[in-house]
Amino acid sequence: MRPVRSEELKRFLDFVKESQDLYETAKKNMQQEDRRLQDFLHEIEFEPTAKKRSKVCTRLHKSREVRRCYKDLVEETEDLVKFFEEPQNKKTLDKMVQLLGKLRKVEKYHRERTYYPRVKE
Repeated sequence: MRPVRSEELKRFLDFVKESQDLYETAKKNMQQEDRRLQDFLHEIEFEPTAKKRSKVCTRLHKSREVRRCYKDLVEETEDLVKFFEEPQNKKTLDKMVQLLGKLRKVEKYHRERTYYPRVKE
């Protein structure tokens, strides 16, 4: 059986969309962790006991680890997202989405075509 070309194109388009979604989500979460940092710093600043400050510092440490993961995701997906945000590349991506529809239509035709004899014997 021949490979279904539309599936390959769809997989690529899904990869691009997933990268864009991942980038946006990771960026928002990274910013959230940045804001949380200020909360932790103020909590440490105003906490009079060392034992409670230590617990806050542990939470701060975990927050920074989470932020690092989000930042890594942003860095890994940023170039791809920025590439497809450029007008000429966005136009190409939009054309690829249209191409996917056309390709599926042709594949459907090929799967469902029937031959009607032109000459009856």
